[in-house]
Amino acid sequence: MPEHPPVVRRYVPPTEEQVAEAHATAEQMRAEAAAARAATEPARRAVILTGPVLLDVDAAVACHCACHPRPAAADLHGGGVSCPCQQTREERAAALESLFATSSRFARDLDADRFYEDRQERFDAEATALGVAARIQLWGAPLVIVGVCAGRGFYLRERHGSYRVTIAPDEDPTSDPWAADATEPSIDIAAGDGDFADAGPDAFARALRVAVGAVRTALARNECEHRRVGSEPYCPSCGVLLAEAAAWRWSDPERDEPD
Repeated sequence: MPEHPPVVRRYVPPTEEQVAEAHATAEQMRAEAAAARAATEPARRAVILTGPVLLDVDAAVACHCACHPRPAAADLHGGGVSCPCQQTREERAAALESLFATSSRFARDLDADRFYEDRQERFDAEATALGVAARIQLWGAPLVIVGVCAGRGFYLRERHGSYRVTIAPDEDPTSDPWAADATEPSIDIAAGDGDFADAGPDAFARALRVAVGAVRTALARNECEHRRVGSEPYCPSCGVLLAEAAAWRWSDPERDEPD
């Protein structure tokens, strides 16, 4: 389980420069969209004129309603170049066979009603074994589990193969940091690379094990007095490198390192 010293996450209002930059970016995007629409106006007008007689053609050209005919999207099938109608009979058959194969694999993976039940059952069993209260908040994009471990609210969020474990602050330790307002502080305690979905039906159970391990490790290191035994560089109680012990405390980071 990749670990890192806790980082308190606090809301920082954007500066005037950042707000101005965001406005400038939005204005640029609007200008680019307007330019792209202006560039396609002749084609839209030509297509609209092939339809029913209208009282105000100019208004129809400017209108966004789908009732007015539109030229084909230039970014769809390369403007028509790669459309299936341009393929040979053999190419269309191969594409259809590939689609059926993909659909069959997807159907097998889903296994209809058992897809969610299997994962939920394994997750609930893991939560019971670990002695924590937890739930699956989001099933994917991102994958999120939320719970309370050792009196501390936590969540694990994973997307695109990267995950983060975050806990609630000392001021409200049992609160739900996932549902908290952005202005409320929270504490990031672990992060790493790993696509939990690769674990199949055990995806959420595995994510829960990682999250609970991270929470218990962080809490132990935050509360530990960090003893030194002989020349051993690690604390025998929590395993933290003594030279970095202060970095693992968020509640009282000014406490001295052990002699």
